[in-house]
Amino acid sequence: MNLDLVTKSDLLELKSELIEEIKKINPLQTATPDEYLKSSEVRKLMKISAGTLLHLRVSGKLPFTKIGRIVYFSREDIRRILGNGTPENAVVKRLFQGEAHGEH
Repeated sequence: MNLDLVTKSDLLELKSELIEEIKKINPLQTATPDEYLKSSEVRKLMKISAGTLLHLRVSGKLPFTKIGRIVYFSREDIRRILGNGTPENAVVKRLFQGEAHGEH
């Protein structure tokens, strides 16, 4: 009968390896809390309705990450869309311009 001993050092090494693998699978786990926004935060920032946000998400105009039932948006993507950082409804109109001209 062959016995292998598992030391505390072995367990710590395994823990580190597992954490690194999890970080590769789920980038939100390694993000700082202020890098991603929930839907309600995006709606407030952009001054848009839940329906408008859903349309932007479904049409692919606003990238998102979904974990379970929670949808997250990259703060950087929101900044890029808003340009100067001033939330205006005109920004949302610009996002939909392509649809008004028959583009999808």
